[in-house]
Amino acid sequence: MKKKVKVCGLTRPRDIRLAVSLGTDFVGFVVAPSKRSVSLELLESLVGDVPATVTTVAVVVNPTREESDRILQLTDRIQFHGDEAPEFCARYGRRAIKAFRIRQAADLDRLKAYESSVGAFLLDSFMQGQQGGTGHTFPWAYLENRTFALPTFLAGGLKPENAPQALAVEAADGLDLSSGLEEAPGLKNEDLMRRFFRQVKGS
Repeated sequence: MKKKVKVCGLTRPRDIRLAVSLGTDFVGFVVAPSKRSVSLELLESLVGDVPATVTTVAVVVNPTREESDRILQLTDRIQFHGDEAPEFCARYGRRAIKAFRIRQAADLDRLKAYESSVGAFLLDSFMQGQQGGTGHTFPWAYLENRTFALPTFLAGGLKPENAPQALAVEAADGLDLSSGLEEAPGLKNEDLMRRFFRQVKGS
């Protein structure tokens, strides 16, 4: 199955242009506190470099309704990476992606409560004190024989070296990469990006 690709943690136009030229389907910008975070002013500037054929996503952690509304004036989707309740996410419907940090297989049962509230799921690895961008995978064996009601992204520790294994995860409709394509937080490495996209999209 061909998978969608989301390049996240983008902070500069050159990396956006490269990701787009290589065939990314989504570009992600971290608005939450992070080594890769961008201000709303910079976000507004960066999304101006994204063609309409590529979906823009803002990553947030426990935002207020006002903050979420403001962000969605700038981006196509909003990715909730905190403790947002299904009722809160439901305001944004299919424009919302809900992220889950997976520590054990039972954590996957939490997705069901959000099936009618969001448009997609994202599965990330769990690391104490970090909401995302851990650079570590979780045991993908948890996903064997699993199916999800909504499109589901696999995240956490993805990089060119494990791309073949990630592509083989049948439960994942898309792959979300950030630190595995970087030379420093927020700064993508052109060689790593080209190597990854050659494997995933043949570009």
